[in-house]
Amino acid sequence: MNLDIVGIGSALVDITVQVDDAFLQAEGLPKGGMTLVDADRSKELLEKLADYPQQMSPGGATANVMASFAHCGGRSGFIGKIGADELGDYFTAQTRQAGVEFTKLVSETTATGTGLTLVTPDGQRTFATHLGASTELSIEELPPELLNQAQVIHVEAYLIFNRELIHYILETAKANGQKISMDLSSFGVVQENLDYLQTIAESHLDIIFANEDECRAFTGRSPVESLEQIRILCETAVVKEGGAGSHIARGEIKHTFPAHIVEVIDTNGAGDAYAGGVLFGLCKGLEIEICGHIGTSAGALAVSQQGARLTAENIKSLAEFAAKMLK
Repeated sequence: MNLDIVGIGSALVDITVQVDDAFLQAEGLPKGGMTLVDADRSKELLEKLADYPQQMSPGGATANVMASFAHCGGRSGFIGKIGADELGDYFTAQTRQAGVEFTKLVSETTATGTGLTLVTPDGQRTFATHLGASTELSIEELPPELLNQAQVIHVEAYLIFNRELIHYILETAKANGQKISMDLSSFGVVQENLDYLQTIAESHLDIIFANEDECRAFTGRSPVESLEQIRILCETAVVKEGGAGSHIARGEIKHTFPAHIVEVIDTNGAGDAYAGGVLFGLCKGLEIEICGHIGTSAGALAVSQQGARLTAENIKSLAEFAAKMLK
């Protein structure tokens, strides 16, 4: 095994646009949530936003987590499907440039997926996601030896829209003796798949990440109360509360981490950056207190800039901090 962790998820290119709350309301997009849209709806939204300044960056929740992991100095891999197009080439180049070993699967008929990221003046982000070629990821493309490159597999709950695929990944990882980490991804995903998520949390998942909205959808309780419930289901429970900080529990040990005080520019990707930092610490066998500090630092750097992937300057800062924590 030449990697510390392998992520499997949607290979997307983010298109970030600054909008106001009125735009979200007019388009029926729930603020702070993720709405899946088809190719026509995605095109329609982009046409309406044609005159707005836009920023393009590599995206996809799990790919962002793997990039953050690599920025900390770890060896991460990502498996995802792109289209045979310019966006796919862009995603490939940017992901590999981040230091992630990208296993590129290509659709010859479907375009690379896009994540339209709408950022309101308060820094909150709302997604209109067209999964594109990512939806064509199949079991046949994921032989057990491809998954078995690391001790940890990280997946996003978005994959649950393909029950057959996520079941295969979980069963294969378990048979390989790998630990399985999952980010609950979106409160909408949790609401629509609650019974299934609760079942696999107890039977397959070793590490669970959830933000405050996903916690409430998953347990019906506050983030702190949710931590107590989730920690019973898995080895390590991680609850993110954005500007209010985060909590990590493993066994009887639990820690709370205040968020760093920084100017919030864009929250897009902050949770992914945080998760990458925490997973880096966990894969290196560090105590959860240290893991939380690395994740908190990564998240703070992410919100202080535009885009879901860190700038070169912030990558350097994170790598130096993670190296210090390793010592």
